[in-house]
Order: sequence, then C-alpha cells, then structure tokens
Amino acid sequence: MDSWATQSKQNSQVASDFGSFAGVPINFTEHLGNSCASVQRSTYGVRDDINDAIVNYMRHNFPSAFEWTNDNVTNSLAISPAVAKLSRPMDIRTFWNATVCESRANRCNFRNYVAGEVASLPSKHPSMKVDTDVIGFIHNAGRKFVSPDYIQALLTTKIIVLAQRDKWEGHLRLMEGLLSGALVMHDPQVYWPYGIVDGVNILVYHSMFDLEEKILYYLDPANEQERIMIGQRGREIALSKNRFWDNVERLLLNGDKKYVNDYGVSYQPWKGHGNP
Repeated sequence: MDSWATQSKQNSQVASDFGSFAGVPINFTEHLGNSCASVQRSTYGVRDDINDAIVNYMRHNFPSAFEWTNDNVTNSLAISPAVAKLSRPMDIRTFWNATVCESRANRCNFRNYVAGEVASLPSKHPSMKVDTDVIGFIHNAGRKFVSPDYIQALLTTKIIVLAQRDKWEGHLRLMEGLLSGALVMHDPQVYWPYGIVDGVNILVYHSMFDLEEKILYYLDPANEQERIMIGQRGREIALSKNRFWDNVERLLLNGDKKYVNDYGVSYQPWKGHGNP
C-alpha cells in the first residue's frame, strides 16, 4: 500500500506524503472549462443537533453558571470558554477502531492504522488514558441521531485524534470534535473549512512520531492552558464561521471585491450561474 501510514511505520519521522493514498485534488474550474465562471468548494458544517445537545448538556449540568436564553445560537458562543475548561478525565479518544468497517476495509486503512497507533501509546506511557472505542451510533444512524453517550465522551476528553478515510477529504467528525472544546488533532488535508489554522484552533500531525510528540506536549500539565485555548478557539471558529448557513453565504452572497475562493479550487470570484 503506497500510503502515508506505510511510510510512517517504516520511518516515523517522515513528512506526510499522501500520493495515491489520499487521491489528487481536482480543480473543477479547469475540469469544466468555459462552462462556468468558477467553482467554489463548500465543506461540512456544524450539525445543529450536536450543538444543541452540547448546550443542553451544559444547561443540565451547570444550570446556574450562565444567564441562559431560549436561543441556543446565543448560548453556544457564550459558553465556549466554560466548555473548553471542563474537567476531562480521558486523555485521548479516537472514536474509531478497526472493527467499524471490516466489510469496507479499503476505505479505512489509514484511520485504522492511526487508531491502532494511538491505542498502543499506553504501552510506552502507562499513565496515559486512551480510548479507541466506538461510542454512540455509527454509519447512517450516527448522521441522523445524537447519542448522549457520544456527547458525554466528547466533553470528557482532552485530545480527540481524527483521521480521514482513504482517498477522501472532509468529514462531520471534524466539526463535532471542534464543538466539544477538546483539542483536535487531525491529519493534513488540502481544503480546510473556513478559518481553520494549524496551531491556532486545531493541530495537524504529519507522522506518527509527530502525533505522539504533540500528544505528550499537550498532556503535560505545564501546557494545559495552551491546550484549553486551542480547544476554545476551535469551538469558536466552528460556531462563528462554519454553520451551514455560513458556507452558503460565502458561496452565494459575495461580491467580486470582498471574496475569492479561500479553498484553492479556483481563485476567480463567484459570478453566479450562467455568467461568463
């Protein structure tokens, strides 16, 4: 398998080299030629049901901590610092392991490998608390319903390690992880959701060696406040710039002078359907 996972196993300090493993980004503007003015790329946004479940969790467990309103959109941003500062007894969760997609293993080689590597960390660092169990619903049920167990697990974890499926980019779990206020560590990708910046509101790992180093650094109590602030900023960027309506507005309600495509698919301003 010509993959980043294989390279990381052979040489843990290599930089990421996706090659055919992750596929090749398509410039759809070039692909479609003169049939459209430009192509804008949208990304997965914040799920309202996940956000509401987190707000309700905080309201139920900390009823007197805030001046709650009837508007969960208002409540969401207001409670972000408190969400990020929650007591989080579990050090690391992946919410994924190799049992999830045994029938479609060709989609899951990379994230299965990452989950396995994370699961092995306590053998080298016995005090580290790691959980790679699947919590809550999976597959279609996980996209349609919200599991209370999943919400509780998100909010009781310091670091969430995510990995994408083979030859695919983007997933809802990124926004779910960011909403939790945990520190999210993620494999590299070409087109990030709006405002996502490595080292500011997320951490990108480039090898298994890099992942382990970053985990150890941010689990050090001396770096706790740094971890909390990255988690808080991740939640805030998800809520303030990555709701589904934010994505639609950026795609449709923009002028030539104030917007170009931030995702790199095309740097031509959107001119609307049918306009040259």
